[in-house]
Amino acid sequence: MRNFAFWCRWLWIASLVLIVFGIAMALRNRTIVFATLNRSIDPVFWPAQVPEGVSGFQGWVYGAWGATVIGWGVMTAALARYAFPRREAWAWWAMAAGLGAWYVIDTAVSALHGVWVNVVLNTVLIILFAVPLAATCRVCLAPPSGSS
Repeated sequence: MRNFAFWCRWLWIASLVLIVFGIAMALRNRTIVFATLNRSIDPVFWPAQVPEGVSGFQGWVYGAWGATVIGWGVMTAALARYAFPRREAWAWWAMAAGLGAWYVIDTAVSALHGVWVNVVLNTVLIILFAVPLAATCRVCLAPPSGSS
């Protein structure tokens, strides 16, 4: 059972990382912190030159995106902290289904538009969560003791 506690802690920490990343996106998106991300995304949509006004739009989009990431992180943190340690199957399914839906749709749209930096970021994030989900699958989805 120590292994299970390790994976619960991993999910908790991954969720906190997600929250911090979301806060950075929402509050630091037009700083040097996100300049690399912008340099990877901007040429996809503006190959010649970024038009005037785009910076303001990016500030809003990254702010909204960051707030969404914060909400997602808070939800996964709550599941990892409270429901997972009780081995509640619904929590495993909720996290797996939510992450799977996000990954498939977000990554497909990003790839379709050629935003490869987001495909890579999504893949890193899904691995961060998929590893502990795979490791806890048997424990979380096992039938309750005493059931036939």
